[in-house]
Amino acid sequence: MKFTLMSYHYLRYPIRKYLDKMERSPLDGLDIYCTAPQLNPFDYNLSDLIQLDRDIKDRHLTPYVLTAENCAYPVNLGTSNQIMWESTIRYYQRMIDTASFLGFPHIQMCPGSSYFDGDRSEGWARQVDAFQQLCTYAKRKGVTIFLETCKTTTTNLIVTSKELRRFLDDVGADNLLGLSDTDQMSLAGENINDYMDNLGTRYGFVHFSDAAHTIPGTGGLPMKEYYDTLKARGYNGWCSCELCSREYYIDPDKATDAYINYLTTVLEAVK
Repeated sequence: MKFTLMSYHYLRYPIRKYLDKMERSPLDGLDIYCTAPQLNPFDYNLSDLIQLDRDIKDRHLTPYVLTAENCAYPVNLGTSNQIMWESTIRYYQRMIDTASFLGFPHIQMCPGSSYFDGDRSEGWARQVDAFQQLCTYAKRKGVTIFLETCKTTTTNLIVTSKELRRFLDDVGADNLLGLSDTDQMSLAGENINDYMDNLGTRYGFVHFSDAAHTIPGTGGLPMKEYYDTLKARGYNGWCSCELCSREYYIDPDKATDAYINYLTTVLEAVK
């Protein structure tokens, strides 16, 4: 099992601050949160992309996953609005292209949603169609997609690990894997065993964050138990901490140090 850290809480700083911190850390790989002003796939220019690639290589860092902004932008693969649906497919296609160019083998996505008073089955079918297209394109680019479950205020399509399993079945692509976010997972009343049991070998990634996407050990979730279960069940994938709380924006290095301290002293998972 390997641990990395998403760049989310570095959003108010240049991306190089995150890269510099990761270079000095004992963590593996990079998990870059793709949004403005750092890396906006809608309009990121080529010269900046080339510079980012150079910055990563100069620090001898390992690209792992690009995390798409799925919630704040007008992005929705389950929408009945045809213009938005097509625009969303183009957006994720750009994400795949960006990952391929930078040498990231994975991108991470969240489910879309149909209107809460609309036809859920229609939204489900539209999202299956979109993912089948995107997975076909991603496979040609050598990219695997991680799909996360989200809470009921975000989506009415994929909230539980059983719904995620059914969706993976319906898409039928071997480069689409499931992701558990420990915060979202807990809100659905589930645990690591539910994901292990329902996804099996298609359980590809973990967002290892405490309640409300805070530093492990500070939010009340049984993070040590989650880690022990992953280890006992033979999970050999990656875990990334997603720190979304704005309290971390001012001094992201301090939050990163606290996360690393938890991994080293409580879990003894990194050295």
